[in-house]
Amino acid sequence: MSYMTRPLIALALVAIGTSASTAHAQRSAGSKISVSAYNVYSGNSAGSSMRSARDYAGNYAQYAQSVPAEHFDPEVAREAADAIGTYITKSRRHSAWMRTHAKETNDKETLASLDEIDKNLAAAAKSHHEMYEHGLKDNMDIATSIKHAQVIDKPLAAAIAEHDKLMKKLAAKKPATPK
Repeated sequence: MSYMTRPLIALALVAIGTSASTAHAQRSAGSKISVSAYNVYSGNSAGSSMRSARDYAGNYAQYAQSVPAEHFDPEVAREAADAIGTYITKSRRHSAWMRTHAKETNDKETLASLDEIDKNLAAAAKSHHEMYEHGLKDNMDIATSIKHAQVIDKPLAAAIAEHDKLMKKLAAKKPATPK
């Protein structure tokens, strides 16, 4: 590196640092507005994750019911359980982010909805854990595995229904976007 390029690199680093600091200050200044937008993002992401978990559970149950026992692949059960667990975890993480922002704005209505969603996600997580543990067994029973996948459906359906109501409320509260 030549002695001429060092000052240019230093100047570029200062410019990048200044831009990042300015962007952070602007975000903080408008935090009330960004909280609403953030909740919509987190809410949409939570909804996608809940629906994905439910889809995986349903797809797995359909597979396990339709394949002859001699052709059943336990690896499919393990893969489904992994995916379901991942999506439930993502749903819970997005819900926690929404809760943080709802607390910042003292949004009791959103907090009440999140309580209901979290209760159902906890029930789905418990059922998922049972499905996952069952799938690790060498002598996994297909009918029990199907039952675990079906049990996950009820709390996920309830969480999704509450989530949909919450998202409608948040959409109504969303500030108008500037033109």
